[in-house]
Amino acid sequence: MKLFGGKKQMTVPTHRHESTSKTRVSNSAAGQQSATATKTIIHTTAQLQDGQDDKQDVVANEINRDDAQSLEDAVEERQQLEQQVDQLNEQYGTARGHLRSKLLTEKDLLRAQSRHVNRLYEVASKQRNAHFETFGKLQAKRTALLAKIKQDDTHRQELQQSCAKHERTLRMLQAQLDTVKKERQSLSDQEHTLIGAINTQSNLTDMMSVINDKRQQITAINAQDHDLKLTLNGLTTSANQEQAAIDDLHHQIEAATQQAADNQHIINLKQQVETLTTQLSDQQTQLSQDDEKLGELRSQKNVLSQSFDELADRMKFYFNSTKVIDTYNFDPKRHYVLYSNTLLPLGELNGEFSLQRIDQLFDNTRTKYDILTTDFNRELGSIWSTYQSQGILRHAHDLINPYLAMQHDGRHQSHQTDIVLPLDQAQEWQVEEGTREQPEKIKSKTGSQVVTLQYRTDRSLSSVMYYQDKQLYKMAIYDSQNVLLATQYADPHDATKAASEIYYRPDHSVALEKVYFPDHVVVQSTEDAKIVEHAFDSEASFYEWWLISHALTRSQDSLIIGTEAPFFKQLLNDCARKFELVPLISSTADESLIDAIIADDSPINNVLVSNEQVHQSLIKRLNRDMHIQVVDPTGMVAPKPKEKKVKTRIYIPKVG
Repeated sequence: MKLFGGKKQMTVPTHRHESTSKTRVSNSAAGQQSATATKTIIHTTAQLQDGQDDKQDVVANEINRDDAQSLEDAVEERQQLEQQVDQLNEQYGTARGHLRSKLLTEKDLLRAQSRHVNRLYEVASKQRNAHFETFGKLQAKRTALLAKIKQDDTHRQELQQSCAKHERTLRMLQAQLDTVKKERQSLSDQEHTLIGAINTQSNLTDMMSVINDKRQQITAINAQDHDLKLTLNGLTTSANQEQAAIDDLHHQIEAATQQAADNQHIINLKQQVETLTTQLSDQQTQLSQDDEKLGELRSQKNVLSQSFDELADRMKFYFNSTKVIDTYNFDPKRHYVLYSNTLLPLGELNGEFSLQRIDQLFDNTRTKYDILTTDFNRELGSIWSTYQSQGILRHAHDLINPYLAMQHDGRHQSHQTDIVLPLDQAQEWQVEEGTREQPEKIKSKTGSQVVTLQYRTDRSLSSVMYYQDKQLYKMAIYDSQNVLLATQYADPHDATKAASEIYYRPDHSVALEKVYFPDHVVVQSTEDAKIVEHAFDSEASFYEWWLISHALTRSQDSLIIGTEAPFFKQLLNDCARKFELVPLISSTADESLIDAIIADDSPINNVLVSNEQVHQSLIKRLNRDMHIQVVDPTGMVAPKPKEKKVKTRIYIPKVG
C-alpha cells in the first residue's frame, strides 16, 4: 500500500499548450497580432489575406517551438515529482513498518503489564478474602467469649435469686417451727397442770370424775402434741433441706463471685476479649488497606483497558485491523538464551545443524546469546571450547549447564594429578598396563575384584569402573583435571542400567543425587551439610526448577526453547518464572499446545517457527497479533564442517 500515486506514463496531448511566459515574437507586427494570429491559426486560416501568409507562418513556427519546450519542461517536472513521490512512498512504507512494530511492541508491553496487574489483583483478592475470613473468625471468637462472660454473670445472678428465695422459705419455716414449739410448750404446761391437779384432788368421788376428765384432756393434749411433733419434724426436715440448699447456693455464689472477681480464667477471658478487640481493629484496618489496594489495582486495570482501546483505535486507523502480524526482531537490551539439551561434537554435526540456523538470525543484530544445555557430559567444556575456536556459533557468548554450575568453583582450584582409589589396602593388588585397545586394569589377588581405568589422550583419567565377580557395580567419572564429577551405581539385577547417580562439587560434597525406579526418577539436590534442599519426581521438574531459580532469574532474560522440550509446558504455565519464553515451533500437530501458545491470555508474544510451512499453518490458526520469525524460510541449511576436531562422544556412558 502506498500513500501517494506511483509512476504513470504520460502521453503527448492532442492540443498545443499556450504559455504567456514562453511566447515572445521577434518583430513588433507579430507582437501586435499575436493574440489574433493564435486564434486565427486555431479556428480558421481561410480568412487570412494573401499579403500576410509569410508573417503567419513565422508566428505559427514560433508557437510550435514554445509548446515543445513547455512539454519538455512539464515532463521533466513530472518526472521529478514522481521521484519525490517514490521517495515519499518508500519513506511511508518504512515508517509504516516501524509503526506496526512499535504498536505491536506497545501492545505486548500492555499485555505483559495487564497480566502482571491481573496476577496482583488476584493475589490481593485472595489475601483480602483470607483477611476477611480471619476477621470473621476473630469476631465469632470474641462474640463467643462475651457470651460466655454474660452467661457466667447470668448464672451467678440466678444463683443469688434462688438463694434469696430459699432464704425466705427458710425464714418462714423457722417462724412456723417457733410457733409449733411454743404450742407444744403450752400443751406441755397444760399437761403438767392437769397432772398436778390430779395429784392434789382430795375427794375421792369428785377426784375420779375429775381425774377422768383430766385424763381425757391429757389424752387430747397428747394427741395434739403428737400432731404438732409430726409437723415439727416435717418443718425441721424442710428447714434442714432449705438450709443445705442455702449453704450450697452460698458456696456456689461465693465460688461464682470469687471467679468473677479473682479467678484467672475470667481474667484471661477478659484479656482475650481485649486482645481480640485489638486484633479486630487491626484486621479492620488491614481490610481497609486491602480494599484500597484493590481499588488502586482496579484503577490500573481500567487505565490499561483504556490504553488497549486507544491502541486498538490506532491500529484500526492505520491498518484497518486490531490484529497485525509482524516479524520478530531481537532486542539488544535483552539477554537471549538458546536451549539445546546437549552439544554434539563437530564430528557428529550434520548439514541441518539447527543451532547454526538460529545463529544466522543474529547476523544483522548487535545481540549476543548464551547456550543452555541440561544433559550431563564430561567433555562438555572441551566441546564448547572447540565451538568457540572454530567459530561454529559466531554470536554465542557463554555456556550454561547445571552440572557445570556445580563445578564452577573447581576452575579456581589447583591442578590435581594424583587420585586415591577407594581400595582395601589389606588385599594384594596387581596392575595390568593397558594398550590402545585394552584399558588399564587393577586386579585383586583372588581375581574377584577388578578395577578398570580409562584415560584420555592427554593421560588425564576419564573414568574408573569397579567390578565384583565380573559384575560391574560402580563407575566413577573424572574431568580433565582428574576431579571426581559423578559416580554411577549399577542396578544389581541388570548391570546395563543405572540404579543411582551422585554428582559432586569440587570439594567432594554431594550436590545432586538421582535414584532410578522402574517408572520414574527421584532427584534430590543437597546443601554442603548433606541436608536435602529440594526433591523432584522427575529430571524435567528438576531442570525447570533450576532454570527458574538459578539460571534465568531476571525479567530481561529471554529463553528460546523448542516446544518439544520435556519441560516446555511446565514453563509455559509457570507463573513463578520471570524470564520471557520464546517458543521455537517445528510442528503444529499438537493442537492443544499450539492453542495454549496463541491464546488471547497466553504470555507468549514472540515466536520462532522452523520453516515457512509451519509459519503458514500457524497464521491460519492465529486470532491475535504476534511477532513471528521464520528460522529457515528458504529451506537452506548450513554447510557441513570440513574437519573433525573432537572424537569424544558427548553422552555420559551408562553402566554396562
